[in-house]
Amino acid sequence: MGRADFIKQVESSEEFKILDSVTKHDATVDDALQKVIDMTMVATTVHGPNSLQGAGLVDYNVALALMELSQRLESAKHGKLVEFISKLQKQTATDPLTGEPQKIQGDTLWTDLPSFGYTELETWYEFGGEYKDPLDPKMDPEEQSRWANLNAFLAQLCQATDVHYPSPDEKVLYHPLDKSLRGLWTLQKALENGDHPPETLIGTVALRATCLWFIHAADRLWANVKNGRTYPQASGAGHASGKYAPRGWKGFEKERWDIWVQGLQDAKAASTDEEEKALIADALAHIKSATESG
Repeated sequence: MGRADFIKQVESSEEFKILDSVTKHDATVDDALQKVIDMTMVATTVHGPNSLQGAGLVDYNVALALMELSQRLESAKHGKLVEFISKLQKQTATDPLTGEPQKIQGDTLWTDLPSFGYTELETWYEFGGEYKDPLDPKMDPEEQSRWANLNAFLAQLCQATDVHYPSPDEKVLYHPLDKSLRGLWTLQKALENGDHPPETLIGTVALRATCLWFIHAADRLWANVKNGRTYPQASGAGHASGKYAPRGWKGFEKERWDIWVQGLQDAKAASTDEEEKALIADALAHIKSATESG
């Protein structure tokens, strides 16, 4: 199935229509939430808890709808989507036959958001649709826009999520809406790339997405630094090659933060586009505010 046909399929789902109506202010977030919960109950009752046509399909369609709408809409219009998924995650679907929390492949619906994690990951890696390099300033403008919008949405989710930072003797649990790792990957791609120093990022969506992460989630990213948020080696949070490989980074280190800030400053100095310079300046202002406030 081609990309255009896939998007049409997403658009045809009832879940997409429900969320689309929320973004257009034709329905409230609470109305949409209740409709999705009702759809979950009906799907389970009709098809059973383990059917591919059951609640798992509702969960999957909701995730796809969120991904498509977040890529279409600019960050100023993401608020209702952020509110919806934040409220949905606080719900626990109950199996009407057993009264137990409903599971989708081992994950609790909706608390664990079973489909959201992998659909979000796959969408991020599409880089707007055609898997083109976000470091290329000649990347298709529509794909640039979609990837920038997606990162803005994920950043807003991070900022809105109540993240618990464990003590040294606690098990580390990652909130399903805390996509800080995706932010780390974005900053890593843009500001830790030896083949593309910051001053060569002018006009790229990698630079734009980096700025959007700081504009919308500087407080969360800085909190990650202050609390020493790290990730397993397999997550890709470190730097596997290049001049930063010997640093042994595992996540949000202060040394790394300083390199990101310097990279943005270098990019701002190199840019001659006033709109881009303003975006970088906004990112730097949010960084300054976050670090000074805590």
